[in-house]
Amino acid sequence: MSTQFTVTAAGGVPAGSYNATFTGLEAYTENADKYGEGVMLCFKVTGGDQDGETASRICSKKFSAKSNLYKFAKALVGRDLESGDSFDFADHVGSKGMIIVEETDGGSTRVATFLKSAD
Repeated sequence: MSTQFTVTAAGGVPAGSYNATFTGLEAYTENADKYGEGVMLCFKVTGGDQDGETASRICSKKFSAKSNLYKFAKALVGRDLESGDSFDFADHVGSKGMIIVEETDGGSTRVATFLKSAD
């Protein structure tokens, strides 16, 4: 039995913080039968070693005060959302800020947080 192993990258932008621009949201249907409908939020890294790379976060399509999708909506608008507010992610494409990318238990990475830049 060999005792030599080769490290393989799981893909994605390495864990860390990056300047980034929100580029949009798209439907995410992989494993929908198991987890329900989802969406993928996409961000493009601007500057540094990862310039031009895409980082993303897959969220449930549920939009409630405790959901990750709602958390990202609040971050993109830069304030708390009030009851009755309407929110469209398309209105925030091009929003600039900082993303915090974290490693998952599976070894890949995902966007944990978006912090909108003060305009």
